[in-house]
Amino acid sequence: MAMTDEEKFLFDLNGFLVRPAVLKPDEIAAIVDQVDRIKHNPESLPPEERQVPGGAASILIDHPQVIDVLHEVIGPDIRLENSFSVWRQKGEWAGDLHGGGPQQGDQIFGYRFSNGRMYAGMTRVVFELTDVSKKDGATVFIPGSHKANYPMHPNHMDLSKPSPFLTSFECPAGSAIFFTENLAHAGPRWTRDTPRVAVLHAYAHLATHWHRLNTSPEIIAAIPPEKQAYFRETWIADFKTSPATHNTIEYFVNNGGVVPALKA
Repeated sequence: MAMTDEEKFLFDLNGFLVRPAVLKPDEIAAIVDQVDRIKHNPESLPPEERQVPGGAASILIDHPQVIDVLHEVIGPDIRLENSFSVWRQKGEWAGDLHGGGPQQGDQIFGYRFSNGRMYAGMTRVVFELTDVSKKDGATVFIPGSHKANYPMHPNHMDLSKPSPFLTSFECPAGSAIFFTENLAHAGPRWTRDTPRVAVLHAYAHLATHWHRLNTSPEIIAAIPPEKQAYFRETWIADFKTSPATHNTIEYFVNNGGVVPALKA
């Protein structure tokens, strides 16, 4: 499902995009159960499922409705370099507003538009596994701050005195929310009695590496090769081979996930 012209317009304008209900009810239930056990009883899971994106959550790595958006905003060569799950109880929060402003020009981290297309150096995907309304305390944003040329003004960064420009989203369980990491965003206090359950991924271009990998080798080893490929090393081409070797998903899978050693 390629991005529509309206989705491109909204992502470029606001810095975030909601694709509702990309997951099926049984997929949601399985991942919620996994995240619940990761949080409260990890020993009830086999070792390779005690962290996302292993186990039931592995379907999120290369979900078609996610990859299509990432190919548009990052490019065809992408990596998953960070993943974690959230089980946030009423009153818990995830952090103050951060991001936005002139750092949007950063080639690895930022956002830019060039040659008729947008580039989001790092794109965060939030998989909401419960219904979310704007008053619940899910992720909030300052739309357009990913393109700001002036530093974020402190009057608009204080969640205790919310900026009039601060906004959130509403979506059913199983939705995917995409935002460029440089957009000013925060995880305010959750206000609902039932917990917020979510999985968050950070995707980047294959040639860059912002986060240090936080996914254990056991988790990666237990998922299929086509999903392991999203954790492959950060390089595009090896010109010591003839013809040059390109670090594509197909190359990774066809070689059993093993990259030949460089020639002396």
